[in-house]
Amino acid sequence: MKKRTIAIIGIVVLFLLFSGGDDTSSTDSTKDEWSPMISNAYDVDSAASMSIYESLAFQGIDDATVEVTPRQVFIKYDQPHVKSDSDALLTWFYIMGVAAENAPGTDEIIIQMYAGRESLFEVNVLTEDVQDFLEYRITLDEFRTKVHVRAIM
Repeated sequence: MKKRTIAIIGIVVLFLLFSGGDDTSSTDSTKDEWSPMISNAYDVDSAASMSIYESLAFQGIDDATVEVTPRQVFIKYDQPHVKSDSDALLTWFYIMGVAAENAPGTDEIIIQMYAGRESLFEVNVLTEDVQDFLEYRITLDEFRTKVHVRAIM
């Protein structure tokens, strides 16, 4: 448990080091609203969904939809401005870690990344693979082979 906590803190610290807002950005009031943050479906775990959403919002990812079901964690988010592709990758690592910590009994984590409502990427990974990585049972290289990324443009 201590290693897991240290790993999560490490991921958060890395995310904070590489995250940065764009001070010149402006909000677009003509943007369509996304679906509710948490679905009203009967099999959605609202507590886990809210916990994940709050963790994402704390890191500046507040335009997101989160659904935790017994089978999967589904997260759709609008990528905030980042300085490099590495920052987006760190965001995925952070989201995977938060999802695995808050919904450890699920089978799969699905992350869909958007930019200005334009679909970009979908990331799929088994929850147990994320947990293995956080517990140092697999290396980063092994973990990268288990994460599946595809363009959804």
